[in-house]
Amino acid sequence: MAIIGNSSLWQDTFPDYLIPDILDLVLSAWQVFSKPKIDDHEVPITKRFRATLIQQKDLRRLPVKIDREIPEDDLESGTEKGRIDLLFTSVERCREDVYFSFECKRLNVISKDGKRESKAKDYVVDGMMRYITSQYASGLLCGGMIGYIMNSDSKTAITAVDSQVKNLCKELRISPPTGLCQSSLIPNHPQIKETTHILPRQFVIHHVFLPL
Repeated sequence: MAIIGNSSLWQDTFPDYLIPDILDLVLSAWQVFSKPKIDDHEVPITKRFRATLIQQKDLRRLPVKIDREIPEDDLESGTEKGRIDLLFTSVERCREDVYFSFECKRLNVISKDGKRESKAKDYVVDGMMRYITSQYASGLLCGGMIGYIMNSDSKTAITAVDSQVKNLCKELRISPPTGLCQSSLIPNHPQIKETTHILPRQFVIHHVFLPL
């Protein structure tokens, strides 16, 4: 049966030209976002941040829809694999399983007694690994991580994540160079990094680090 109309609507990859705009949107929205309290958790932070992202993307006329805590179901069994923290879908695509997602984690968490906990390993094991195991973005080519740096110390937080990525490069299926690499989409930006993973396909994770 012939498909009438624009065949690009049926493409099975997220439009790559939108990804730099999404990364820039996250950075710029964070600049105007009312910053969370130091003891806030990921879900309430992301819930409020989504509202700012929507406002900012509408100002830019960015052709995406932004959802939060969207269930990712196994399309064969119907069972829920997890909930995606932030999900961007293109208004130019019809397929619901084609998206760009962010998993959000806190870094440099400060306890009530003032002690700092890195949380870098959680960022990798409970965050990045969701892409490697195909819990999220199965069959897609890229995804994203957002690190909320709860004490504003970007250098320490990014260094700790980089160390964990290097330590777990085998599990993450990263080929050299290991660790966090310079972004290929927004080069030399200190808050944006990327990692490349050798799955059945090459998969890129774009990392955005957001200090309070």
